Amino acid sequence: MPFGRPQRVILPVCHAVPRYQRLQTMKTANLAGLVGVLLLAVSPVQAQSADPAKTIRTYFEAPESGFDPAKYSDHYSGEINSSIFEPLLAYDYLARPQTLIPRTADLPEIRDEGKTFIYKIKPGIYFADDPAFKGKKRELVAQDYVYTIQRLVDPASRGAPWDFMFKGKVIGLDEKLAEAVKSGKFDYDKPIEGLKALDRYTLQIKLKRPDYNMPYITAAPATGVVAREVIEHYGDASEAHPVGTGPYMLKSWQRRNRIILVANPNFRGYRYEPVKAPGVTFDAKIAAELAGKTFPRVGTIDIRVIETPQASWLSFQNGQLDTHPRLGFNYARLIAPGDKLAQKYQQMGWRYYREAEADITYYQFNMDDPVVGGSSVEKIALRRAINYAYNQMAELMIIRNGQGLLAQSPLAPQINGYDPNFKNVLGRFSPARGNALLDRFGYKDCDGDGWREQPGCKPLAIKLMMSTGSDGRDQEELMLKGFNAIKIKLSIEKMNFSDFLKNRQGGTYQFAGGAWGQDYPDAENFMQLLYGPNAGPVNEARFRNKDFDKLYEQIASEQPSEARNERLRDMSRIVAAHVPWIYSVNRIRTHIAQPWVVGYKPHPDNMPHWMFLDVDLDKQKAAAAKK
Repeated sequence: MPFGRPQRVILPVCHAVPRYQRLQTMKTANLAGLVGVLLLAVSPVQAQSADPAKTIRTYFEAPESGFDPAKYSDHYSGEINSSIFEPLLAYDYLARPQTLIPRTADLPEIRDEGKTFIYKIKPGIYFADDPAFKGKKRELVAQDYVYTIQRLVDPASRGAPWDFMFKGKVIGLDEKLAEAVKSGKFDYDKPIEGLKALDRYTLQIKLKRPDYNMPYITAAPATGVVAREVIEHYGDASEAHPVGTGPYMLKSWQRRNRIILVANPNFRGYRYEPVKAPGVTFDAKIAAELAGKTFPRVGTIDIRVIETPQASWLSFQNGQLDTHPRLGFNYARLIAPGDKLAQKYQQMGWRYYREAEADITYYQFNMDDPVVGGSSVEKIALRRAINYAYNQMAELMIIRNGQGLLAQSPLAPQINGYDPNFKNVLGRFSPARGNALLDRFGYKDCDGDGWREQPGCKPLAIKLMMSTGSDGRDQEELMLKGFNAIKIKLSIEKMNFSDFLKNRQGGTYQFAGGAWGQDYPDAENFMQLLYGPNAGPVNEARFRNKDFDKLYEQIASEQPSEARNERLRDMSRIVAAHVPWIYSVNRIRTHIAQPWVVGYKPHPDNMPHWMFLDVDLDKQKAAAAKK
């Protein structure tokens, strides 16, 4: 997912996927019975426990776009969507490493060596009430997921880059998409072999090739289920009328300012029981706080958009925020020197978590751009020279206050395939090497103004696109300093976050900041960002390389293994050689919560999991009385 998602530094690989290795030799095995670790961690109860007197006040550091999973992919919209729309599967809240559990469906039966997946939807799950249902209670059925998945590839409804999860995989879906492109209309009623409701509560997904990531894909927030009649009722305004089966629903929305969610009275309620299995650990303290309760407990989630780190920090200090995810770099060191919460804040009862995100930040080139793109040797030399001019260590240690790891490949910590020992051969700061490369390949100062021109003395100027919001002046200055050192003109164009994403996905940029956090914890979710057939809203760099693509198609059908990991390393070497990306960092984030917030624990999927939070009203009132 663009911009956002977190994980622990000490666990470099997610171990949930390797458990699927045993499925290859058991063609019709049921995953729930086969894999002991993937146990039901939440059981439905028919009680609404949310207290309208309880509110969690939190914030976003950048504005949301809208609340329709098929239309938007920014992290902040995704946080809201994750509490409204439900995928088939979920991750256990406290289990580490990340562990799949049932959500609206049981864990799938996997057949045909990873090419067929059968999901049994749980009866008695209902959408939130909405005028689109004309006064009737609307039960969730398998056909709703057939519709939801197709929306992710329908060009008319799709605004977010989620089609990579199903396009090229599901039998009959590509042909249906081709017909839609030709006719201008996607025929949702035309059945296809690869995606069908076998009965009211049974969904079947059939693939062209094995894909053992499919259970993970069907836990991704983007696959959260929508009702067709709601989408058709609201049309283009669907983003402002999200209706799901999840624990919360939208009460009010002041765009780019404030979002209020309230508990969904139709939600079935959950009780949490942690997964207990070899290799899986959980936070026993938080589990004890959750024990015996029905969720959600909190009636209202109040989210404000606060784009400056200082303002959000002061709001938390003043008790105006109950949780503060992703604390600004400077304040993270302030409250926890040496990565331990200062005594002052311990005495105040603050809850502190420091997590390494399963994400990567980078700067990307538009490979279709006539100046910085292309695969000729002089274009590769230009990108390599810019890479040498970027001081990755300075960004990590000075700008980010050491809150991260130096990124070495397109992959992130704690996902299958991540190699903590892999090193990027171009990962060094050396303007001298950059200048030598530029001199060798004809980038000279033709007119004597102190700036280089392209070979043949054509003008050379590069524009870096950045988003407004959190203070990025230090990063801009770092990049300007690097470009000055290799005598290339750099200008910076800034815009709001939503427009920034649109321009990146639409290819209307030259050089831009980027980030990606896991949709599911496997290398394929990251490598698909550079897969040639995904060039466009997914592969924003428009990178195309036949050797990389061939390796991608191999790893996309494989289960985790050392041979697969070596292919992933080869893919990383190709990216290093061609430089469509300049790696920045894998972020480490600091999260804090007030002492009256119960059950708070950042999750590796970087979703808020507000459903599991509670408020100790007595503690909250006592704290307010002291002011």
